[in-house]
Amino acid sequence: MFLKHVIRRCVFALVGFALISVSLSGTPARLGIHDGMLVDEHGRQIFLWGMNMGEKSSARRHESWHGPDDFHNLRRWGMNAVRLLIFWSAIEPEPGVYDDAYLQSVDARVGWARDAGLYVILDMHQDLWSEAIPGGNGAPAWATLDDGKPHRFVGGAWSTAYFTSPRVQRAFDNFWANTPGPDGVGIQDRFALAWQHVAARYADTPTVAGFDIMNEPFPGSPIRDAALSVWRAVPDVFREASMPDGLRALMNSLREKPYPSWLLEALDEPERHRRVVAALAPVTQEFERNNLMPMYRRVHQAIREKHRDGIFFLEPSVLANVGVRSHIEPLTDDKGNQDPLQAYMPHAYDIVVDTKLSHQPSYNRLDVIFSQKQEDAEKLGMPLLIGEWGAFYGNSKTQDAARLKSSFLERMATGAFYWDYHRGIRDAVYFESLARPAPLSVAGVVESVSFDPESSAFTCIWTADPTITAPSVFAAPKFWSAEPPCVQVRPDTVATHIESHPGDADTVYVMVTTSDTAETITLTMKRG
Repeated sequence: MFLKHVIRRCVFALVGFALISVSLSGTPARLGIHDGMLVDEHGRQIFLWGMNMGEKSSARRHESWHGPDDFHNLRRWGMNAVRLLIFWSAIEPEPGVYDDAYLQSVDARVGWARDAGLYVILDMHQDLWSEAIPGGNGAPAWATLDDGKPHRFVGGAWSTAYFTSPRVQRAFDNFWANTPGPDGVGIQDRFALAWQHVAARYADTPTVAGFDIMNEPFPGSPIRDAALSVWRAVPDVFREASMPDGLRALMNSLREKPYPSWLLEALDEPERHRRVVAALAPVTQEFERNNLMPMYRRVHQAIREKHRDGIFFLEPSVLANVGVRSHIEPLTDDKGNQDPLQAYMPHAYDIVVDTKLSHQPSYNRLDVIFSQKQEDAEKLGMPLLIGEWGAFYGNSKTQDAARLKSSFLERMATGAFYWDYHRGIRDAVYFESLARPAPLSVAGVVESVSFDPESSAFTCIWTADPTITAPSVFAAPKFWSAEPPCVQVRPDTVATHIESHPGDADTVYVMVTTSDTAETITLTMKRG
């Protein structure tokens, strides 16, 4: 019996090592979804861990500075995916006319990702709707129907223009209304056709895992109703909060940038933060149900006519970034059958993002934000990924902020994409939270993940699936451990192996091969 057990272990190990060698030297295979998890062709749970890459400037033709080696760097740093920004204005500079030169630049980046063994999620990016609006990018000028409204911007974070600019708001209103463009075709119809054109291009490219239909969808003019709703909630929200004494002191405090200190302190109380996001919820619900979902369905139908296998990575309203409950719904076909290939991919930012206080996020607010993301995903029955987090932009004070946000990602055991891969990121104080041990593919269901940057210890606990013979794969980047890491696994009968990428010794993985029994596995890695 003992000999039979040993032989079985050896067979599973050999099969596993053969499979990992093939996958490390080959290109990414098509991903799927099963039981609310992203899975690969072997049935392993997949964690997409990576960064955002792109170029917002139309003056640079939206062709980012990243080259092939930067995609390989992601792999060396223990990552397996990239959220790649693409831009409608570059894809379709005139109605119905597609720019092949720009799309070839996207092809090149998809190819670099493939060669590096990375999955790609294509993100149709926008900020402030359009390149035709100061500070904006995304939609082409011909699809920017602003009805001559003025553009107003108040100092502070660039994103405040969403709330202050009638021009931005009206442009979104016309998009949600599918107002005809200069050729008489609805601009939302044109948007769907542009997506169809892009998706068809990658119908036979498993590297492209799927599509993020629109970055941070914004409601448009209903944001004014949201602001009014918050204003009405102020007396209840800030009851018993420590506020400036007297009207003059209160008004003077509002000049404090980026926010009055008393306001941040008050909103650090979780229940107050929940009351603010609850005040935003009615506008979010109406927008997502009546505007966002119809657009998603239109794009979904257009893409599925040309591409049957890509995953839809659905974003909620931009207001969900700070913890507002989402009301998006699963996509279905015209017969009401739910598309099996969809995941939930919101962004997660504290209100101090893009300000001089970005190094001081609130634990309590982040707890509300990330808990809501998990609740939304469970309600939808979809895998959860965080499409954007971080945005530290080289801030030398953000080491602790990155550690804090990483701890929430670990708690949820989810994939995520750091914003963004900027120049000099290798020397950033928060790089330790990016190039670190991580689960990439797990033959079973992950129960918990943790990483302690002080002790450099990584732990993952999962329940093995005995039907999966491929090994579980964990990144062990050399930035984290220059020497092979110290690995412990329980039970001690489980086989482990450290292997480098066939073409790059700086890419290191720990593989764990289990037997044909369902058992709880605990893997611990420490710096070698």
